[in-house]
Formats: sequence, C-alpha cells, structure tokens
Amino acid sequence: MFFTGFPAESRVKKSKMKTRAEIRAEEAKNNPGVPAWRGKRHREQRVTGAGGRHGRTMTFFNAAVRRLAWEDYKRVSVATICRHALSTPYTFYKHFPSRSAFEYGLVLVAFKEMTRDFNKAMDPESWKKATPQAIVYRLVDEVIASTMTVPTIGVTQLAIRIAMSKPKGAEPYFEFREAVISRAVELLSPKLEIPNAKETIRAAFQMLLATATDEAWRHGIPFKTARKRELAGIYDNLALRCLGLPPGRRNTKESGVVESPEAEFPKHLQVSQRDTKGFIGFSHPQTGFPEHLQAFYGITKRYLWIYEKLVNSSKKPEFELDYPIEPRDTEILETRMRMIKPEKPKKPRKRLYKMI
Repeated sequence: MFFTGFPAESRVKKSKMKTRAEIRAEEAKNNPGVPAWRGKRHREQRVTGAGGRHGRTMTFFNAAVRRLAWEDYKRVSVATICRHALSTPYTFYKHFPSRSAFEYGLVLVAFKEMTRDFNKAMDPESWKKATPQAIVYRLVDEVIASTMTVPTIGVTQLAIRIAMSKPKGAEPYFEFREAVISRAVELLSPKLEIPNAKETIRAAFQMLLATATDEAWRHGIPFKTARKRELAGIYDNLALRCLGLPPGRRNTKESGVVESPEAEFPKHLQVSQRDTKGFIGFSHPQTGFPEHLQAFYGITKRYLWIYEKLVNSSKKPEFELDYPIEPRDTEILETRMRMIKPEKPKKPRKRLYKMI
C-alpha cells in the first residue's frame, strides 16, 4: 500500500521568506517614529541619553573620574563605570572601541580642559599689576587643585601609569605641567631681581609639582580641606624661599582656589543654557565635563581608535651613547640585554634510553 499524502484540508501553505529590505519596509510602516533598522526595540533613545545623540560620552568620563579618585584603576572595570554612569556596556562600546582607548581619551580631555582653564585663570593681562607673593599663592593653589581634588587625583595617577609604558598617552599631562611652569616664568621673571630668574622659577615650580604629585600618590584619595590648607601654607613658604621673596599674608580675593567648592564640584550648565557654538551644555548632576567638550575636542569612536593605535605604537626613549663614550654608560647599556644566570647551573639531563 502506497502513501498518498495528507488530506487537502490538513495541508499548511508555506509562507514566502521575506528579504531584509521587505522586513525593514514593514517595520518602518508599523513604527513610523523609529528608524527602520532599529525596529521595535527603541534602541536609539537609550543610546542617545539626555545629552543628545552622543549624550553619554562625557557621562562615562565623569563616572570614571569619580571612581578613579577613590579606587585603584585596576578595580575600576567597565561594568563599574557603566553602573555609576547609569548606562550599559552596550552604550559604552557604542562610543569607545576599547577600555584602553577610553583611558587615553579620558586623560586627553581632562588635561586639555585643565590647561585651558588654567590659561584662562592665569591670563597675563589680569595679573600684570599683582604682587609676586599674590602670584605665587595663586599658582600654589592651582597646583594643589590640579593634583589633590576629586576631579584630578585619579586622572593624574592614571596618566603617570600610562606614561610608564606608553609615553604618547600621557602627553596632555606633560603639556599641562609645562603650561604651569611656563606661565609662572612669564609672570614672575619680570618682577624678581635675582640672578638666573627664569631658571630659578622653573626649578622651583618643577619641584613644587613633583612634591604635590608625590604627596597625592602616597595619600591615594582626595584630601580634606584642612589638609589642603596646611599644604598650601607649606608650599607657599617653600616657593617664596626658593625665589628669594619675603613671606606675606594670603589675600583670599586674589587666590583661594583651595577654599573654593568648584575645585571639587565644578558648576554645571543647565539643559536650557547654550554656549556660543550652539551646543547644549548638559552634564550629569555629579560631573565636571559638560557635553559640548566632545564636539570641542572631536572625541569620536573613530578618532579614539586612531589615537589608541598611535599611543600603543609609542615606546620608551632609546638609550643612546654620546661621544666620547663613558665606560659606565656601556655597563648600563649591557644590562638591557644581559640575562640573569642562576647561581647553580642546571645539571645536564640523564639519558633515559640506550642507543640501539
């Protein structure tokens, strides 16, 4: 007996497979307010956030700055950053190609913005008639605010760690230090009557920056206001003694960055406010980077990808010998390729088989 097939009424008519273009057209018809390639998931609204199409880029930076101020950078994972940014890893990797690219971008934006704010605060025209003591006090406050506060202490330590292996990634940090030293030389050298004034000022503020960075590195977390006030007095006396200036009394109207709450919690623009370029100045309630900085510095995913490749290709400087060659320099250079020999050399292994 041969099988003749199922009855006609029980046969199911197969539907035609739809192409991708037909599926998108149908989704666009059913969801006119959502892009066709998004469908019903409304992913576009979650990616953009409250700050516009790229509204969460600076929010991730701000969340990382807060976490790095209190925890070691190895413990601050992408999941931790996303949790404190009120976002998801999907959104994180929507804007950043990798974790290392995110760290390089954070150092870039943080110290570029610090350099811009410092140059604006220490404009030579504004400090032309100030006394040398007042200039020193303000520069000391700027050094403390750039190394010991919540927005800066974690990023500074991250930049130093990056500089140990990838010097290119820490260039914004070195540029900020150079901006502080150069502005100190520009403001103080005409007012001092000491030999080699420029070299003395440069050495004094290099020492001051190194001392503040070392103090912040050993402390590890943001400083209390009383401790920052105490360190400001110590650094004032140190700088004045190096420059041959008599000690003076601080004037809170001329300085006071350490006392200002903006050093820890910068003021933020409201959503309704716009800057001169037309970007919305939106920022998270607990952040310091307004959203327009992304467009100002051109922080895009492709730019960070290229910047990461550039940073990873950088290496430590070469150890080149000068002529005439110092014998001790050759000994130092030999340690680069010298292999460590054990105290007791290994014995040759015994043969476990006999020759046939």
